[in-house]
Amino acid sequence: MVKEHKQAVIAQKAIFTTGSMRLSRVVPSILLAILILAVDVRFNMGEKIKIYVGFATEPIIYIPQFIRGGWISLSDYFKDREILQNEILRLKKDIDSQKFNLVNYEKVLQENVELKKLLGFLEQTSKKNYIYGEIEEINYAPKPSMTVGIDRNQKADQMIAFNWTGLIGSVELSAGSKVEIKPIFAEDSQIPIKNRRTNSNMILVGTDVPQNFLIKGLKKNEDIIPGDKLVTSGLGKKYPKGINVGIVNKISETTNNEFLEIEVLGTAEFSSGDQILLTLP
Repeated sequence: MVKEHKQAVIAQKAIFTTGSMRLSRVVPSILLAILILAVDVRFNMGEKIKIYVGFATEPIIYIPQFIRGGWISLSDYFKDREILQNEILRLKKDIDSQKFNLVNYEKVLQENVELKKLLGFLEQTSKKNYIYGEIEEINYAPKPSMTVGIDRNQKADQMIAFNWTGLIGSVELSAGSKVEIKPIFAEDSQIPIKNRRTNSNMILVGTDVPQNFLIKGLKKNEDIIPGDKLVTSGLGKKYPKGINVGIVNKISETTNNEFLEIEVLGTAEFSSGDQILLTLP
């Protein structure tokens, strides 16, 4: 009995102790809750905490918006860059097209200038017959020559050749749609000319060098000076009369001291332009 009594007493003490311990924990919690509630009622701490927490977490809230906005801006940047690149390519194509049109316009303008000049030379011939052709090839070796393309049905025998700068030669060979032009500066070429200032007749001799000629056999007392303009005389009837062919460039005495040797600069450029006028003298 004594033993059971002791156990009952111990059990009651344990229950009391446990209850006391629980009560000692609960009471401070209750008091702390009452204190917090009182402070919140007095100072509105809950609302302030919410505000402070809102301020503290606001950047976190906007992070997705920042990311989405940044992605949109980046996408817009690349789209704008692509649009800009496409526009630059389009403008480059427009510039290339305009350059091509400008080249064509300049070519047409040059052709018109050439045709106008050629028509002017045509008026200085008998105009019995004429042919327009285009330069296909120019050779300087072994002998200077020019190949001109014409209509196959046209005959160019015994014709002379002009480009837009002046008289350049005569037809040496005509076959089908091809004509071979012998230049007036060929070494074996001799052209009857006269001095426009003095009306004196003389012979212009080629040197095989473009725009380079000689006049030989003139005596020292001949009235000729640098700058004199030389034109075809019409003698021999191979070339029409009055066509400009050169200007006296330099006068030298020969070794026998009796005759002069005169260097002449030709007025026509053999390889200039694209179009050729073939006509009878």
